Amino acid sequence: MRREQALRRAPRGVIALNIQKPGAPSAIVYIVDDHAEVSDSLSRLLSSIGIYAETFDSISAFQAATRPAVPSCLILDLQLSDGDGLELQARLRELGDHIPIVVVTGFGDIRQTVKAMKAGAIDFLEKPISEQRLLDSVHRALESDVARRAKEQEFEKVMALYRSLTARERQVIELIASGCLNKEVAEQLGISEVTVKAHRASAYRKMQARSFAQLVQMIMKVNPRVAAHAPASRGDGEAQDSE
Repeated sequence: MRREQALRRAPRGVIALNIQKPGAPSAIVYIVDDHAEVSDSLSRLLSSIGIYAETFDSISAFQAATRPAVPSCLILDLQLSDGDGLELQARLRELGDHIPIVVVTGFGDIRQTVKAMKAGAIDFLEKPISEQRLLDSVHRALESDVARRAKEQEFEKVMALYRSLTARERQVIELIASGCLNKEVAEQLGISEVTVKAHRASAYRKMQARSFAQLVQMIMKVNPRVAAHAPASRGDGEAQDSE
């Protein structure tokens, strides 16, 4: 496929995602390949549609690099001068690094393909690499990382709100989220229903919840124990009783 055709078919999402911000890229594609002509070619292709790329000729060079906290993905050759790309993939997962990976290799090893995909690779490409397929794979990888980061940011936001609750407010709201009524919460904690309602109202305000259903979802998100005991559904009457 000619480069001109590949560029015309470049996914819109990739271009939109990578509008450059002053002084820093909004997304980065890391390329780890010990063949300079390959990594340079891929870098030029990505750059031509506005995607910033950084190249590394070894696993150690990539591991030593500082990576900004922006959406990113890794184009990883399996056969490298200082190790196996699969080992790097496994190491990243062990460290809790969930950067999406597009694996490339010049060796059609089915076992390596299966291992890479089972370990979470977005795609597996054989050299010589189809430019359009690479662009499509990068598109999926970057969108995947954008979604993951958004989910993590939402979790951290909810967790910060949850941490603002007092210990008693957490007890009250977690029992309510688990399906207990005000009277039941009062009995379990040895406090009055009026006090339960006061703690519940304070928790609503601090958690910035717009509804009982949203509050339950937020509590379940940060406390798996509550999620395990929460009722499948709540009627309006039950939700109202908790107020």
